[in-house]
Amino acid sequence: MSFQTITLKLPESIYRSAREMARVTHKPMEEVLQESIQRVLPPLDDVPPEDAKALAALSMLDDRELWREARAELPIDQQKELDSLLERQGAGELTPQEAKRLQDLMDEYGRLTVHKAHAWLLLARRGYQVPPQS
Repeated sequence: MSFQTITLKLPESIYRSAREMARVTHKPMEEVLQESIQRVLPPLDDVPPEDAKALAALSMLDDRELWREARAELPIDQQKELDSLLERQGAGELTPQEAKRLQDLMDEYGRLTVHKAHAWLLLARRGYQVPPQS
């Protein structure tokens, strides 16, 4: 892992908290700050740039909002439509318009799944016990 050096101005209260955390954990302050930042920021290396903004916004949510995002589901009407289109696809009965709609819904489901996975990861980094994701 490569490292970058930055100069960071911290408010006195954050500095004192970091210094105290370093003291009680017997870790260098630099390590305490690195770990704190890592817990807050989502990994964005593995996502398309168009999704990075939405995923980065997750890190700014409070815990309650983040739990809500982690448990998000497709709206019922979209889920029913997706199920119906998948059945029709399996039976070989999709029209070109339905195939396009199915792809759009699958894309939306994929974005939702990535979004939820990042929310779960952030919750785990914040110290919450999260259920295993399948």
